[in-house]
Amino acid sequence: MVDPMLERLLRHQVMIQRLSSGQIKRAMPVLRQLAKDLRARVVVEDVVRMEAIRADVDLLIRTAVADMQGSLELGAFAAQEADFTQKLLGSSVSVDLAGGVSADAVAAITTRRKLTLVAGDKIKQLTIPEMFDEFGGAVGREAMRTVQAGLIEGRTQVEMADDVSSMVTTRSRRQAEAVIRTATNGVGSAARREVYSANSDVLDGEVWTSTLDGKTSAVCRSRDGNRYDVGEGPYPPAHYNCRSVRRPSVKPEYRVGRVGERASMDGPVDSRTTYGGFLKRQSKEFQDDVLGPRRGGLFRSGKVKIDQFVDDMGRSLSLDELVARYDITMV
Repeated sequence: MVDPMLERLLRHQVMIQRLSSGQIKRAMPVLRQLAKDLRARVVVEDVVRMEAIRADVDLLIRTAVADMQGSLELGAFAAQEADFTQKLLGSSVSVDLAGGVSADAVAAITTRRKLTLVAGDKIKQLTIPEMFDEFGGAVGREAMRTVQAGLIEGRTQVEMADDVSSMVTTRSRRQAEAVIRTATNGVGSAARREVYSANSDVLDGEVWTSTLDGKTSAVCRSRDGNRYDVGEGPYPPAHYNCRSVRRPSVKPEYRVGRVGERASMDGPVDSRTTYGGFLKRQSKEFQDDVLGPRRGGLFRSGKVKIDQFVDDMGRSLSLDELVARYDITMV
């Protein structure tokens, strides 16, 4: 049978991704207007006076990023997500639960709670406002690099303005989408954490649950199935565009129903199936597509388990680091 609580949580997570898409749609007019404003500013500015144009560009971007963040409804979503989690958990336990999440906790989730994100070989700890500020800084630096490259290449002012506008509507748009999705997932995860922590007496932990398909990141593959004490250990999102969740594990004496199945790209599987167990059952071609041929070979040989491809912080280890850390050969 399907585990009702897990099934509802995973189905709800899909709805959160759709909510993220709605948030993105709401924010995109701001980004399109930014592209127009930057184009107009580059056209009329004396681009040789780089400090003057940099100040103007930074002001336009800061204003747009503030408007973009203000267009989102993260506070309302945090409160709604806490209410959903309260009902979800309440339907799965045989006792009454503690009360809901306070307004102060909601404010902390959306403004002060830091997300820990793996970004390449770096670990970033950012609040949601800091994440938007970092995005704005990246847009500003890229806009100025575009102008400077245009000067070196001898492009006209109109051409440089077009290049900046195009950069904002393509690369910056993708970055904005990732930031909004990550912020939305971070708020949902933090709201659920508040409810779980308030009811830790009926839980014996939380289980990291990743999506069982070929798009799952290395860090989420390594954490899938890991059990953590309530309120402790890493929480999703683990990286930008992360889809993972932590699901509550109810103590046996309070549990309603039975452990059942979880979804995968191949259909329902036992809810105790980890990403490593799921990957073992896939074809060599699928394993190599997910891990890469050499890592896929190590995985099939049993020399390295799925959680050993990353370090303790979730950063992917190079092949040389794997060989040195686990004293293995690539033969």
